[in-house]
Amino acid sequence: MSITVCHFAGWLQVRLATNPDPPDETRGISGYTFALPGEPDLDRVLRTHDPVAPRSHGPAIGLAVRAVSVDGVDVPRHPLIGAIVELHDRPMFESVNEVVMAQGFEALEPFDVSLTQGEFRFRRRDYLDPSQPDLTVYTAPPALLAARRTASFALGTQLMQEATGGSDPVAFRAARLAQLQADLPLTKDPALRAGLTRRISELEITDPNDHRTVSMTFIESRTYQLNGPIDLMDPAGWLVGLDQFATFAVGISMGSWDADALSAYAVGTLSFPTH
Repeated sequence: MSITVCHFAGWLQVRLATNPDPPDETRGISGYTFALPGEPDLDRVLRTHDPVAPRSHGPAIGLAVRAVSVDGVDVPRHPLIGAIVELHDRPMFESVNEVVMAQGFEALEPFDVSLTQGEFRFRRRDYLDPSQPDLTVYTAPPALLAARRTASFALGTQLMQEATGGSDPVAFRAARLAQLQADLPLTKDPALRAGLTRRISELEITDPNDHRTVSMTFIESRTYQLNGPIDLMDPAGWLVGLDQFATFAVGISMGSWDADALSAYAVGTLSFPTH
């Protein structure tokens, strides 16, 4: 048995309301995230591509394989380096204002992941119960749901350092504020000006203990075992001998939450067992 591990990273978009707003709040009222004038409603969907109404000076959205190792040894020219990593079927954080699970520990459902690179394509899902593919976090028994809890929650700047090159959330937000302040006098469209003004007012909150700032240090780690049917096109045999009967382990950590751009940075691994 051999293990090929794809190490991926990149930015995600998550347009969601925050406490004390209810999870189905569509514009953002009482929390610290909101939909700007002219933007569509918030929908809680985690997007790994095709972001909705991306905001100026925010990060480019997208995950990709950055490195590949085989049995713990790096393979610098592996053909899967650069493969696009996507999550499908509108995954959402399912907390329901801590009714289902505590915030930071809530399930991210569904978890349906793909890798694509040229003619290569792999896709597989982690079902709560493969024999009951229609189960959701609202209908699954507690024992199954418990497996969806966040593996760990911590505060740290490791992901922020990797994502932004810095480790000071206050400085990061101050730099974004300066960019938007410079844009404001050049912006004539009334809706765009209203949006910039709202973003500026939020970024002017500089308390280092405010949730807008502290959330940049959140690091949530989750683990999955892909157990659904395998969709694989591998004409060049990059994963020759893939064990089609095993589950495939995925680990993903998210952090560096950018409340202004409604984005988070993610790093993770996807393991392929082969014979």
